[in-house]
Amino acid sequence: MKVGVFPGKFLPPHRGHITAILRAHALCDKLYVVISKRTQEDGQLCKSAGIAYISGVLRQRWLSQELQGLGIEVLLQNEDAMAPFPQGWGAYASLLKQTVPQPFGVIYGGEESYREGHCRYFPGIEYKVLDPQRTQWPISGTEIRNHPYLHWDYIAGSARPFFARKVLITGPESCGKTTLTRKLAKVYCTSWSEELGRDYQHDVVGGNGDLFDLEDFNRITHLQYEQDLTALRSANKVCFFDTDAVVTAFFSQVFLGQVASRVESFIDPAKYDLVIALKPTVPWVADGMRELGDQATRELSFDQLMALYQSYGFDVSNFCAIDAPDYYQRLEDCIAAVEKSLYDNAGSAI
Repeated sequence: MKVGVFPGKFLPPHRGHITAILRAHALCDKLYVVISKRTQEDGQLCKSAGIAYISGVLRQRWLSQELQGLGIEVLLQNEDAMAPFPQGWGAYASLLKQTVPQPFGVIYGGEESYREGHCRYFPGIEYKVLDPQRTQWPISGTEIRNHPYLHWDYIAGSARPFFARKVLITGPESCGKTTLTRKLAKVYCTSWSEELGRDYQHDVVGGNGDLFDLEDFNRITHLQYEQDLTALRSANKVCFFDTDAVVTAFFSQVFLGQVASRVESFIDPAKYDLVIALKPTVPWVADGMRELGDQATRELSFDQLMALYQSYGFDVSNFCAIDAPDYYQRLEDCIAAVEKSLYDNAGSAI
């Protein structure tokens, strides 16, 4: 049986990697993909590109998702104690033979420059380079890290949620959050996560907020979290979220005087790249379920909500507060905020 190994950093995995792996799989009976993890080096590469750290386990998950059902085994190799190449070639060869659970006869790669090292430290094992000129998919992990939106189509689908910009639309009742979230998603041809609290109030408690109990708010938070994940999986460079767990905590306090027990576990100040806070400067729209319609109450609700965000560790000073009194200008202001986030903080524009 011909056993092959396809090693690499896969920081992140892209179409070039996936295509080469699938070709290697077609050339042998059993294929192992081995991810090299060097915490300090990988961290520096991510930091220099201005992106969050991509752990080895996360890369292993991504590739496992992409390759599941094909019989390809994805392994993670910790190389933190290893010297950099070329000094580390000997240790690398020894470790790779320990990582792969059976003897292998061929190593697949994409770099011709590695041939000399492979020939010296893997005697008797073939080194086969697949598309070294990157003629089919002219892309590299470095290019994706530095300009993920410019090269979005090359990023492996499983890795895209990591790179997608996450934009939260928040604010008190009747500020146009739901409509704005939908419109922004349409502008950017992407996915969005709608507020579940209103549907829950309609379907479960008959539209009567007085009938909520604490467990209802726990369930709303969990359902919202799962819906957020679903939306993020299909995002096209940016994903929009209509409210979050802080809003649920706020209404838990409004209706019941306390925050439900599990709501706070879903609050994450690091989750969003941009928070757009809509001020109550548009007309109140009564729909039978809204209860905080007095203008003074609306303004107080906004201030209380912002204070709650701050208490949970959000940097409210970085929120984009939208106070335009008409819907057209609110949309324009939101688009401008999203564009600024994409251009200024993500390395390249959509």
